[in-house]
Amino acid sequence: MSQKSRLSIAFDAGHLELPTGNVVVLRAHADPVLKRFETVATVQSYKPEYDRLEQMGISVNSEIPTNADSAIVELTRSKGENLAMISLAYQMLPDGGALIVDGSKTDGIESILKTLRKYLPVDGVFSKSHGKTIWVTKSKDTPDEMRKWANAIEPRKNQDGFFTADGMFSADHIDPASQLLIEQITKPLAGMGADLGAGWGWLSRQALSAHEKISKMELIEAEKTALECAKRNIDDPRASFQWQDVTTLSGKSRFDFVLCNPPFHQSRKADPELGRKFIRKASEILNPKGTLYLVANKQLAYETVLDETFQSWEYMAQTAQYKTIRAERPKASRR
Repeated sequence: MSQKSRLSIAFDAGHLELPTGNVVVLRAHADPVLKRFETVATVQSYKPEYDRLEQMGISVNSEIPTNADSAIVELTRSKGENLAMISLAYQMLPDGGALIVDGSKTDGIESILKTLRKYLPVDGVFSKSHGKTIWVTKSKDTPDEMRKWANAIEPRKNQDGFFTADGMFSADHIDPASQLLIEQITKPLAGMGADLGAGWGWLSRQALSAHEKISKMELIEAEKTALECAKRNIDDPRASFQWQDVTTLSGKSRFDFVLCNPPFHQSRKADPELGRKFIRKASEILNPKGTLYLVANKQLAYETVLDETFQSWEYMAQTAQYKTIRAERPKASRR
């Protein structure tokens, strides 16, 4: 990190004591402050951040432990997931253990603070950099309502009958952009396919159901919890599942087609460059005659990178919100 985190500043300024003993950090960021703890176990199921923690030499796991002397929760953009993490963190602590919650305004820290105060005495709040660090000392058993919060990250069927959980993209229902893409694929799919940013698996499931000549479908997804749901949503021996940061994929594999509904943000702000990286990676892993089927929000500017990476491409359909694109003959395969 180029500048100190809010958590680090809170410790340095004496607002908050450095946790001692075994410190568990849920949804951990690759923050140098982690190296100041005598014993730290971080939890992160998002592969890019998991990889960054490993590169720092920090102990990291994708599974949540059950015991800790102190716990830190770094907020995400999902309130349901945030409350679940807080519940699990509080439950893993002994009496007197410290719970620290850190997040920005765009992560909903104000709402989280208001909710926490309904159930627990809050020891302190430190405000900095458009966010807050909150700390609580465990002084009683976890209230029943707080225990229920943990259910939000347990896989359950959504309104369309697919396993999802809070924190996943389009957890409540089928994403309309993905649905539009499937509707526009009228040419039979065949051979080896890849689904970049597969989420909980809807695109791949529909493709496998409709196209019997697909020999293999590799679902590549950075969020492990979503990938685990995809495994439950797809019962087809042709499907394989890879927990991977798409942008770091090896270009050695050669797929016949790629399906892609790329993420377009890593924070609240749209970031078209993330989608561009997915398009570049698709061009690298496709065979010379391969095809990319892409759907994106209409305002995201992907056309220039498509010109750079494919011999030809065309719009299949455009709506008020989305555009679907077929791109053929990747230039990367000709090098």
